[in-house]
Amino acid sequence: MMRIEINRLKLLIFAAFAIFVSCQNNQKKTITLIENWEFKNNLSNQWYPAQVPGSIHSDLFKNNLIPDPYFEKNEQKLHWIDTCDWVYRTNFEKPKYIQQNEHVELIFDGLDTYADVYLNDSCLFSADNMFIPWQKEIDIENLKDTNSLVVNLKSALKEEKKKHQLLLYELPGGTRTFTRKAAYQYGWDWAPAYVSAGIWQDVKLKRWNTAIIRDIKSTIDTLNAEIAFVTLQLEIQSDIDFKARIKIKGRNYFLRKTFKDIAIKKGRHFYSLPFEINKPKLWWVHNLGEPFLYKLNIQLSNNNKLIDSKSISLGLRTIKLVREKDDTGESFYFKLNGVPVFMKGANYVPQSSFPGTVKDSGYNKIISDALKANMNMLRVWGGGIYEKDIFYDLCDSLGIMVWQDFMFANAMYPGDSTFLDNVKKEAEYQVNRLSNHPSITVWCGNNEINEAWHNWGWTRSYSKQDSTEIWNNYQKLFHSILPEIVHKNSPDIPYTPSSPVFGRGNSRSSFEGDNHYWYVWHDGYDFDWYNKVTGRFMSEFGFQAFPSIKTIEMFDSSEFRTIDSEIILAHQKHPKGNEKIKQYMQNYYPVPDNFSDFVYVSQLLQAEGIRTGILSQRRAKPFCTGSLYWQLNDCWPAISWSGIDYSGQWKALHYFAREDFKNILISPYLFNDSLEITVVSDSLKSFQGELLLNLIDFNGTRTQEWKLNFNIESNQSQKVFKTSIKELLNGKLKNKHLLYIELINNNKILATRVVYFEKPKDLLLENSDFEYLVARIDNGYEITLTTKNLIKNIYLDLPFDGFFTDNFFDVIPGIPKKIVFECSNKKIKINKELKYNCLNRVLAKSK
Repeated sequence: MMRIEINRLKLLIFAAFAIFVSCQNNQKKTITLIENWEFKNNLSNQWYPAQVPGSIHSDLFKNNLIPDPYFEKNEQKLHWIDTCDWVYRTNFEKPKYIQQNEHVELIFDGLDTYADVYLNDSCLFSADNMFIPWQKEIDIENLKDTNSLVVNLKSALKEEKKKHQLLLYELPGGTRTFTRKAAYQYGWDWAPAYVSAGIWQDVKLKRWNTAIIRDIKSTIDTLNAEIAFVTLQLEIQSDIDFKARIKIKGRNYFLRKTFKDIAIKKGRHFYSLPFEINKPKLWWVHNLGEPFLYKLNIQLSNNNKLIDSKSISLGLRTIKLVREKDDTGESFYFKLNGVPVFMKGANYVPQSSFPGTVKDSGYNKIISDALKANMNMLRVWGGGIYEKDIFYDLCDSLGIMVWQDFMFANAMYPGDSTFLDNVKKEAEYQVNRLSNHPSITVWCGNNEINEAWHNWGWTRSYSKQDSTEIWNNYQKLFHSILPEIVHKNSPDIPYTPSSPVFGRGNSRSSFEGDNHYWYVWHDGYDFDWYNKVTGRFMSEFGFQAFPSIKTIEMFDSSEFRTIDSEIILAHQKHPKGNEKIKQYMQNYYPVPDNFSDFVYVSQLLQAEGIRTGILSQRRAKPFCTGSLYWQLNDCWPAISWSGIDYSGQWKALHYFAREDFKNILISPYLFNDSLEITVVSDSLKSFQGELLLNLIDFNGTRTQEWKLNFNIESNQSQKVFKTSIKELLNGKLKNKHLLYIELINNNKILATRVVYFEKPKDLLLENSDFEYLVARIDNGYEITLTTKNLIKNIYLDLPFDGFFTDNFFDVIPGIPKKIVFECSNKKIKINKELKYNCLNRVLAKSK
């Protein structure tokens, strides 16, 4: 009898639980708390409206309390902000219909950096890391009808000095090394020093009851053409023990074994759900295939009543970093789905000095621009931030691979347990957060620290004992803690401790590992050294150029500008930057007196220099397997290494990179009296090609033609033509002729390339007259240019919002050039508004 009563009691409890779930499962909500924030200086009683997410600098500017941080020399006037403490506050209403058994969690996705958070005058927690979310469960009984939320932000400069005083020596990198905060905000050779503070990501209240799916991680156990075996690991937190069903829902994906009945235990536990996908579709980088994503919804239910659900995107792919000894050293290349992939792209830095102000539209544009330039990899540099989810979501969906640095750069770091525990939490969180993204290709421990320790003279500042301690701390962090976290939480992703593997001055740097090649620029070597030295994987190389005039006008409203004015130099963070640009320009181009012309030529100089590097690296395939130049973008309007300036304008470099990163490439190389032509194919299909070479004078006369046929295997680089320049020209003037090369397959032009035999400054260019026709099309205006004599590097400009699909290009007599100005404005009078510049004009002025 007693047993029967117990069973009845169990049934009643289960029935009550089912009713409870039924009533409560729709009550889980996330409420964003980004409205009605105010801020003030800690020493003031005056409150001002604040924008969340944001930063103290942006809030001060919006309230007219400081001048524009990006304008003129204002940076030097605003360093006082970094030394102050600030207070942010808001009020929020108690969620409606809240139940006594509900959980309410307050979550800050990002606090920059040292912060004490108070709810109704009670301290919830203290934050000390910009790179992790901070959350706290709130006792419902402590919630009022109207609740006060206050964030006290403390100066990072002051807080880290306190920590520094506990160490007997100063670490390379200074006091910033004690703070888990974006390093570039302390100033870099392309960034201002704005050690900002603020609530830089969303704030929200999360409500849930009964149980919640905290996290889902996917593991690919087996992957072949017929089937994929995948395991989902769910982290579930529950208030009680109960029986549940986990189910996967996806549209027409040929999924099998998509549900599992399990016993959920009270507390926080892990549960696995293996399932199968028949005829799986692989995730590919965009230039090799489709970046296919399985969109899955994972549901937790009881008695057919939904308790919680979570959606994920699953990309099926394998990734491997291959480092094998060979005849010349050791390889360094990535295999995607078993296929070696040549990586083409750039180094990415935060899009603003105040990253909380970057909108989704900014991410959409920058990743779209990378795709348009045929980039298949971006390196998230270690002196910035772990990017927001939208960055990685876009890379997943567009098929762009991500080299992900941990946020350590150009400094040595403490080794005490408090610091390392903080870093462990950060690394655990970030590796877990990004583990499901198929775009994540490699985790890298840091930027240039290994190189700096061995080659930059840092060790000379320390005793043998201190030096040993600092290096041991480095080894512990980058050779033990971080690789163990990656292996535990994302075992399919490779890890490399530092980029580059070997630094400048180490002979192995050109034959092993990735390479940061800075002999060009920093050491003043000419561009031809890119042809002489090519590493296994070029993860950094670069050259500076001025931004567009439009972007310069954002910080300099002077009527007469010069390259050495105080305002211009305030936005040139390299101590000898403009001087170096001018020195290199003297070697290759005329040096204009006119400021606008100088800006224009600086972009040509940068583009041609980096083109030399890219073409050399691609024709060195498979010895070299990656070309990532420094850098893709800017965090403020500046003279820098970027290919896209702060206002989103493409420099000549980005236009050139679009051509040089195409799957099929013609790579010519002029040296001594020889010309070699290499065809590079990143395609996974072999093909037969015809190379058509035309020697053309600058007035359009075709004086000589050559044809040759060749076969090229998939994913190969092949030298197809070599001749002496003397024989090629046969007495014709080098400075009056060009070689126009077309690669043709099945009557389709796959690639073109123009070869000049003299430096641009020595070309005999005539007047810059040309004609053009304009036709309105659906997405803008098609412009067709023709000329009777060569127009070199024509730059077109219109005073309207829009985008030229090509710019800084050559117009060759007899070969019409079609481009499109993409815009939504259908009333533009291009014939009246179109302006241009070209090298012909600049050379004419210099004579």
